[in-house]
Amino acid sequence: MRPENQPARRAFLKGLAALPAVSALAAEPAPPRFNGIQIAPVSLLDEGIDRCLDLLQDTAAINCLMLYSHTYYGDMHKPPQLLATDHGVAPKLMRGRKFPAVWVRTHEQFYKNTSLRHQAVDSTFEFAGRDLFAEVLGPARKRGMKLYARILEGTGLGQSVANFSTIVTRDIYGRPTNIPCWNHPDYKNWWTSTAEDLFRSYELDGLQWGAERMGPLMNVILPWNNDPPACFCQHCEARARNHGIDPARARRGFEDLYLYVQSLASAKPPDGVFTGFLRVLLRYPEILSWEYQYRQAREEMQQAIFHAVKAVKPEAEVGWHVDHQPSSWDLVYRAEMTFAEMAPYSDFIKPILYHDVLGPRIRNWYLARFQRTILGEISLQQSLDLYYDLFGYDKTKEPGLDQLNNTGFSPDYVYRETKRCKASAENKTKIYSGIGFDVPWDNNTIPGNPDRIYECVRKAFEAGASGIVVSREYEEMRVPNLKAVGRAIRDLAAG
Repeated sequence: MRPENQPARRAFLKGLAALPAVSALAAEPAPPRFNGIQIAPVSLLDEGIDRCLDLLQDTAAINCLMLYSHTYYGDMHKPPQLLATDHGVAPKLMRGRKFPAVWVRTHEQFYKNTSLRHQAVDSTFEFAGRDLFAEVLGPARKRGMKLYARILEGTGLGQSVANFSTIVTRDIYGRPTNIPCWNHPDYKNWWTSTAEDLFRSYELDGLQWGAERMGPLMNVILPWNNDPPACFCQHCEARARNHGIDPARARRGFEDLYLYVQSLASAKPPDGVFTGFLRVLLRYPEILSWEYQYRQAREEMQQAIFHAVKAVKPEAEVGWHVDHQPSSWDLVYRAEMTFAEMAPYSDFIKPILYHDVLGPRIRNWYLARFQRTILGEISLQQSLDLYYDLFGYDKTKEPGLDQLNNTGFSPDYVYRETKRCKASAENKTKIYSGIGFDVPWDNNTIPGNPDRIYECVRKAFEAGASGIVVSREYEEMRVPNLKAVGRAIRDLAAG
């Protein structure tokens, strides 16, 4: 062999020698897909920690517990018909029991920069002597499960949190509400203090935090009630002035819009309902500016929580619960911010994609409410067609108007919405699709279909999800449906 060919030959042989190592590396199993579940402390304590974790792992192949550390989101006392009865332990009645809203130990030294205080849990509360997050850590680790705290801000804050009345929003008439203000420094400090307390006091792998709220604009045009829009407190007005927005004009604009929408119940304007809506926006562009600052303030709250956790445990995963309205029918929320813009303070984003209950929610929470306000000039069928077109859902696969109250959406909805979220995130943060089943409607359970749940899980991953979160609440979930999740996860792992 000529000398000039020897280096090339050596390189060739070296490459051949490396092939088995490459093949062995390629043959290594992929890391398990993130498969979390939202679960209330009562479930673990009523069913027994080990028994409950075994059930979760054996049926749904769960590898992460998203366990409520604080339950300020509302009434936990569900009627018996909403509770699953096949978990191997008969569910205990929820009514009449006194549950705490705080399921962890609270340490006063972390709350020096806020006047707010978590609920004081005394011996009159059931489970008051239990430290669940300390108790569950060992059994979870033994099964290879991660432990995340889950917090959902909600209407129960006012009944449990000391000094809550000092941080509530103010409506356009200056009246206090029962909702806390994003811009109040005490409120932000309280949540960052809570985050620090949690991660210094417990060995947690992550946090899922959420708040199911609309901005003031959607609260007017897609209202849950007849309350005037908020917030116009001193902190919100100061924020607006700092961004060149005239608070007085914004207040007048929101009042005009509010009164206009209220008037539609008795009379329709001669120029048309939607025209009247646009007229108010054109005269008061401050409405849109104020709405956007409301969203910015919410995101700054999440940024603060993110950095508070990372300062204690940089490797912890911190992400956000995006509830059903912004994930699946709130165009204003979508227009305000992409998931890529949220990515710098988001290790993951979990959009709710509850396919079964979306049918009745769209029929009653979207179509009916918009028909009473700015879409009153078109029929419900036209409004549904517009909804499907605007959101990019396949109307040939999703329920028709006469089916919405009794029919869920298809796995294709989960695929399309996951794919949209993934594109919105631009690969800058992970998407954990919230696969929801056995979610109640009208105080009764909409029973999940195991085959459809199986397809929803597969479709989420097919669309690019980095993981799923089994939702809404474990105590509602029937075993055949949990098994459908596990079957999909195991089939995906097997290739």
